[in-house]
Amino acid sequence: MATPTSLPATFVAGNVLTAAQMNDLRGAFRILQVVRATDSIDRTTTSTSFVDANISVTITPTSATSDIMLVWVFFHYISTATGSNARSRYQITDTSNVAISGAEEFRFGLQGTAIRNQSHLVGIGYDSPATTSATTYKGRFAAVDASMTTNINNSTNTGQLFALEVSA
Repeated sequence: MATPTSLPATFVAGNVLTAAQMNDLRGAFRILQVVRATDSIDRTTTSTSFVDANISVTITPTSATSDIMLVWVFFHYISTATGSNARSRYQITDTSNVAISGAEEFRFGLQGTAIRNQSHLVGIGYDSPATTSATTYKGRFAAVDASMTTNINNSTNTGQLFALEVSA
């Protein structure tokens, strides 16, 4: 549980706190900002190596001590295979393509022959950049098997990538 900051010196039991005093009591683990990016263009790959999904978000932390960053991706995806693996791979990375903790790789889909798998994906990752410089995160995807095609967004759906700055 988060430990709130100390009570204002002027606080007296039974008094109603002002908005400023309430803000002082918020303490750790509060969301300081949310940044969102969207992409509704169909993206397709047959690559078994990760490729950019062309969705990224940049967030500038308000404090270097706000070292917890939660990032998640939401796509609509379709995997189609003529072989035995209609599974897709997804990850959230920084701009150097280094995967974010907890988002190194998500695999979704079914195994079978000549199948088509369709669903939604939510991936959650964690980063602790310890900086006040702008930090960019992006979604990437790949096919599990070279005989398959992975498609995200699918014309009628919008992929979304969120970055949340959470106070330490």
